[in-house]
Amino acid sequence: MTCRFKSSALIGIVAFLYTLSSQTVLSGDFEKTFRAEVSQFINSLDEAQSKACLQPLEGNQRWHMQYTGGDRPGIKIKQLNAKQRASLEKALLVVLSPHGWKMANAVAKEDAKNGEKDPIGKYWITCFGDPLKGDFAFRLAEHHLTIVHLQIAEGELKEFGPILQGSNPPKLWKTDEQILLGAWENIDNKKAFIKDKKAVASKPMAEGDGILFSELNFKAKGYIKGAWQLRLNLFTTPVIAQLNRLHEARGGWEKSRVCFYNQAPEKRCIDGGRWDFKCGLPGMVWDYQSSTGHIHMSLWAKDVSKQK
Repeated sequence: MTCRFKSSALIGIVAFLYTLSSQTVLSGDFEKTFRAEVSQFINSLDEAQSKACLQPLEGNQRWHMQYTGGDRPGIKIKQLNAKQRASLEKALLVVLSPHGWKMANAVAKEDAKNGEKDPIGKYWITCFGDPLKGDFAFRLAEHHLTIVHLQIAEGELKEFGPILQGSNPPKLWKTDEQILLGAWENIDNKKAFIKDKKAVASKPMAEGDGILFSELNFKAKGYIKGAWQLRLNLFTTPVIAQLNRLHEARGGWEKSRVCFYNQAPEKRCIDGGRWDFKCGLPGMVWDYQSSTGHIHMSLWAKDVSKQK
């Protein structure tokens, strides 16, 4: 194997990420804060904007996952005035950490064409449901970036996402790749790899793929947990706490399955690596895909009670 990502590097990264997330603690009740900020943004819109932005919670678009660019329901950021954009950013920063907001802007900048001065302006904002009346989801979406957070009434989180990220050319998400490469270096169970089978980011993990997380050795577990922590640190501390509770409710690490696909993961996508990764629970997955020649990643959890 060509990757040499030392455990000391992982420890340093995780320590940095913990410090980063601890700096984003929100005061007061998270749900109340998020509802208030989204409501304030919606109230700043004129009648036509509001009509376009507000969509049914249970419509077909709520769980639509699309990495390619193009039209989405809602309203484009570039259609907002300065005051509306400031209000939007306040709402997004209730969910996204400074690191998450930085990466969202990096994805937009990477995708910018012909020297666009406002790369984030082409992204669409949609509110599924009414934040003043019950359950709702709030989304920013376009090419290689979808950020959705669903907050269930009375503070109970049953669904999250879909969160989609990408990079083409595959220059972003270097640390995410390195940690997963480090995990592979320490996995000694051949069943954790399925050769020549691609795994599509955002798709559920096939039942029986890979091995249980509990079957990994100590070092490999550390790297996988580090990759999970890195993914979580796109969000603020209250969101991280809720995602960890959701993860535990689905079975946590004991029930998680881990699998690499297509090629042995020995180098980054930008260096020719064409491998995929999934870590899944019932109705929940976080993953990485580079078998297409560029990067796609997802994180989502559906309400499994709706699927019975």
